[in-house]
Amino acid sequence: MRYLYSQVQLILFLLLLPVFVNSANEELKVGFQVKPPFVIENNNQYSGLCIDLWKKVADSLDIKFSFIKYELDGLLQSVENGDVNIAISPLTVTASRIQKFGFTQPYYITNLAFATKVEKSNDILAFLSDLFSITFLKAFIPLFMIILIFGVTVWLLENKRNTEQFRKGISGVGDGIWWSATTMSTVGYGDKAPTTFWGRILGMIWMFTAVIVISGLTASVSSSLTVHNLKSEVSNFEDLRKIHVGCVTGTGTAGFLDQYKIRYTNYNDVEEGLKAVNDGTIKAFVYDDAILNYFVKSSKFNEVIKVIPSSYYKEYFSFASNNNELLKRISEVLIGIIESDEWERDLEKYHIEYRN
Repeated sequence: MRYLYSQVQLILFLLLLPVFVNSANEELKVGFQVKPPFVIENNNQYSGLCIDLWKKVADSLDIKFSFIKYELDGLLQSVENGDVNIAISPLTVTASRIQKFGFTQPYYITNLAFATKVEKSNDILAFLSDLFSITFLKAFIPLFMIILIFGVTVWLLENKRNTEQFRKGISGVGDGIWWSATTMSTVGYGDKAPTTFWGRILGMIWMFTAVIVISGLTASVSSSLTVHNLKSEVSNFEDLRKIHVGCVTGTGTAGFLDQYKIRYTNYNDVEEGLKAVNDGTIKAFVYDDAILNYFVKSSKFNEVIKVIPSSYYKEYFSFASNNNELLKRISEVLIGIIESDEWERDLEKYHIEYRN
């Protein structure tokens, strides 16, 4: 009986041996879509973050492979059908896709962003309009009220013992406001100064408070004037509901816009969408932050189109396959790579923002 059992084991081993050998020596079909800076094509040569990442994974697992180029729809269908063993383009993990095939550990997480055209404005009238706008008035009125409060308070503390510098009546109130304003601006002419104990305590409090107040105001005014040199019809995600927008058909971004019932025009790729923004066909083009920034910065649109990031819709980029065992093996290696210091340098190489 034992002899028979051993013979059966030997026969099974011999039958399965070719399968094991072929599996070990099998050349994997690796599908990808050109999507800079993750996959870059140059004279039929391919580079980019995903190409470099896959080569590291393949070396670690001693995998032989060959590349096959696809468009997005063809790549997704090939992964689902098993025509390719693994897809390495930055595919977004979505609920609909995960029902058809599996994904590895995400190697990059990004947010939705939109590209919109801006116009530079150096017109002095536009500058003055911004300077005396409601936004600036809302900033200066509270500041004046703080100056007034400290000015009146120091006058109340000083007008009985320090009448030479803080006079009686309405003129003395003006002296207090003048002292408050010069102290806040750190000019400090020295013509007004509290001499009483409580007056000096108040002065010290106001000095430290004023440093914080004036620093915040200066930063706010400077930022506002800089931003207002660029005029755009789009400033936040909600504006997309009011304007004509576009995105790449069949992507996770398109699914997100469908979910929130934002109408859009379909484009084949990012470059086509940015051209539409530039010529005014659409007001904004919605896509992944990292990819949008790459195309805008590396194109002639850098001076006229800006990318506005949003906190909406995180996108998880992963490799995809219908072979769960292969995905598990790759994920184990991926985790080690993206946790290494070398990963940050790889991202910098392709001008991709590093995120923990």
